Amino acid sequence: MRLGPSRAALIAALALPSVAAAQAQHAHVHGQAFVDVAVDGGLVEINLRATAQDLVGFERAAATPEEEAQVLAARKAVLDHARLWQFNAAARCVAEGPVLEVPGAGKAHDHDHSHDHEGHDDHVAHSDWTVRYRFRCSAPEALSAIESGMFAVFPSLQSATVQVLDANGAREETLTASANRLALAQ
Repeated sequence: MRLGPSRAALIAALALPSVAAAQAQHAHVHGQAFVDVAVDGGLVEINLRATAQDLVGFERAAATPEEEAQVLAARKAVLDHARLWQFNAAARCVAEGPVLEVPGAGKAHDHDHSHDHEGHDDHVAHSDWTVRYRFRCSAPEALSAIESGMFAVFPSLQSATVQVLDANGAREETLTASANRLALAQ
């Protein structure tokens, strides 16, 4: 096992970042995503938060059929864990269904491959989307890195502030389109 803390402690660590990180994560910044990554043995949890502006292209209710299509395309893209997060093959990581939370939506969250039609109410001014991903790796000893495809999928994102909790402890890193690989403790 990579870390000693229990699953509850792992989730608490993700939910209670440092004061500086908490302040940064509550900021609404266009072009910047916030990501929490926790590795505990064969379990990898990733939380992604980004503005609707960066994911959809606007932060208000969809006003046209084209904008509704943009909302649906953004939902599909953030739930496509395989495009957003790639692990080294030797770790044999398999995704569990991601969960999408959209402020102002009629439902509290959306699950992978959901078919709700709430595009009309998905956006309010300065809204952020949050997506939680969970992966199980059958060879966690081989897990050495995660590459992110989020900059290719969402080109308006310029950087991601990443809070990492792995066998080396907690640290903060920055990912960009040209530096999109997160090294993990062995």
